[in-house]
Amino acid sequence: MSNTITQTRLSMRLDAYLRKYTGKMLVPKAEWERVWRVADVARTRNTLTPELVDDVRKALKELETAREMPL
Repeated sequence: MSNTITQTRLSMRLDAYLRKYTGKMLVPKAEWERVWRVADVARTRNTLTPELVDDVRKALKELETAREMPL
């Protein structure tokens, strides 16, 4: 039971990061694409881990930081 709850919570966090990503219309980078793909497959297989979700958060933060830097 707790595994189902854990997977649901991690999936919800993943969805929140995707909403933030699409809402800001950030330009995708290879790192984002890679970690998102891995996390999304893990979600489908119910094998999400906090580390995978954190990798997505870090990639999103990197995109946000790159966007804020002046050219």
